[in-house]
Amino acid sequence: MFHYLRREAGFYMWLVRLALPLILQNLITTSLGFVDTFMVGLLGQDELSAVTAANTPVFLVQIIILGLISGLTVLVSQYWGKGDLEAINRCMGAALYAGLSISGAVALALLLFPGGVMALVTDNARLVELGAPYLRIVGVSYVFNAASSVYVGMQRSTEKPIMGMTIFAVSMLLNTLLNYILIFGKFGAPALGITGAAVATLASRIVEFLITLVCALCSRHVPLLPAAIPPPFCGPAALSGGILPNTPPPFW
Repeated sequence: MFHYLRREAGFYMWLVRLALPLILQNLITTSLGFVDTFMVGLLGQDELSAVTAANTPVFLVQIIILGLISGLTVLVSQYWGKGDLEAINRCMGAALYAGLSISGAVALALLLFPGGVMALVTDNARLVELGAPYLRIVGVSYVFNAASSVYVGMQRSTEKPIMGMTIFAVSMLLNTLLNYILIFGKFGAPALGITGAAVATLASRIVEFLITLVCALCSRHVPLLPAAIPPPFCGPAALSGGILPNTPPPFW
């Protein structure tokens, strides 16, 4: 039965080079929330519980973005096999609009009604009071993360997973450093506690987005084609240049 595992020379080495950066990228992405929780936990039990509760609605945004990227990778992989860079840009543009719309709407809700959102998660007034400022700031960070994740997901589907691993590694290291400085007031910075963790997350996401933007503008692997990116709310036909695949012609 193991003869099915025999492949051409170099196949498994190529598989490791492709899969290992993806594994590390997912590990780094998961570690970002863990770093916040761990460092805030050093402040006290109430602060830890508040951040844990505040991360619940944020986790839902992460799941939505992950599902969006999963759909994007399927389409981009197919078009990459065909060498259709224009269609890749169309898919990326549609995913970008969707991700920014969803994360922007959630960020606006968290910015305007952080206490109300916290009250949906916990009825402890103390946790609501502590977690609301954190939630207000950290929600905005996922607008930048949505944009970065879409581009990184596109690159990952075109055999360039190392880019996403590198960008998110820089983001995690910066987040960890800023957490240490802003939560505990190191190097002359004010000790902001939970709010410091949120500011650190937002700052690291902004830097992550800026690095991604520079990579996107300079990339020759999959160059940006602004004319191919569909406008918002253009409908699904824009993803295929105006003709949906496997769609019969109209009866008229």
